[in-house]
Amino acid sequence: MKLPFLNHGSSNARTQQAEDPIKMLKEDHSKVKSLFDEFEKAEDKRSQMRIAKTAIGELKVHAAIEEEIFYPGVAGTVDDEEIMEEATQEHHVVHMLIDELEGQNLEPEVFHAKFIVLSENVRHHIKEEEGEMMPKVDADEATMQELASRMAQRKEELLANPDSIRSRTNSRSRAQARPAKTASRSKKSSMTSSRSKSTGSPNGRGSSRARASRSRS
Repeated sequence: MKLPFLNHGSSNARTQQAEDPIKMLKEDHSKVKSLFDEFEKAEDKRSQMRIAKTAIGELKVHAAIEEEIFYPGVAGTVDDEEIMEEATQEHHVVHMLIDELEGQNLEPEVFHAKFIVLSENVRHHIKEEEGEMMPKVDADEATMQELASRMAQRKEELLANPDSIRSRTNSRSRAQARPAKTASRSKKSSMTSSRSKSTGSPNGRGSSRARASRSRS
């Protein structure tokens, strides 16, 4: 089932876009920023929700294409590992905000505030991506055309099966949250063990005091 709120466009238009991956991504950026502007101007909550859902759908498809194809494809041609890693981490923040917007029954005021935070993060990401990363891409024309073709094909697949984007995002969040929980349990276990030694374990100070008392009696 195709996302009803995304503009799929014609096959000819997508073929033309596929000649330049950076142009494709910049057009996505412009579309998303326009949706953010519409959201901020909308006066009724129903319109805001409709615009927000459209923007989130666009962002999920766009992010998937960048993460799966564009970033790995150009990373070796960008002489700045830090900027590539920063872009990846910014995507992670965007995914977390989207998960919260989609996965929680938020009050309208909370949803509005959280979506504004999302838009601010994405605007910052776009500014850095277009101003710092993309100008440093130094791939040959054949490589760029191949990337663009793969990106256009993948976009078709994601539009046809949007649920695959949602499941991948959720599994990513769970996978990244799991180590933190494990570390927390480990720390708690360590603290418990430490308390036992200091208060009443067989080898602890409390046990020594008890033996000394029995000796005196």
